Amino acid sequence: MPWWSWVLIWVGLVVLLLAVLVVGAIWLWRKLNAVLPEIERLDLIQQELAEVAEQATVPYEPRKSAILRPTRQVLDEREAFVEARDDRREARREEKLERANALIHANPMQFKHLATHPKKG
Repeated sequence: MPWWSWVLIWVGLVVLLLAVLVVGAIWLWRKLNAVLPEIERLDLIQQELAEVAEQATVPYEPRKSAILRPTRQVLDEREAFVEARDDRREARREEKLERANALIHANPMQFKHLATHPKKG
């Protein structure tokens, strides 16, 4: 093969590579143009949700240290917290018991065909 055939082959490969890159760039540009309106719509929705979240949140107010507050108030708060925690625990326990009872209680007549044996003869 003469030397100029290699030059033609490489020129052809480079032209083919450039053509593939141009087609890929056009394809990517079209996809980007198709996605931009959705991104803008999503940005508007995000802004609306951010406004709602700002309105719904209560600003943080640091509480005074328990050392600086009256003892009775701290004890009452602790008692209310413990009572609410115990109520939550009891509710979870009741839900677990209900689920367990639903699993173990079955209608015995549901398995009647297993208990009665047909008599021969």
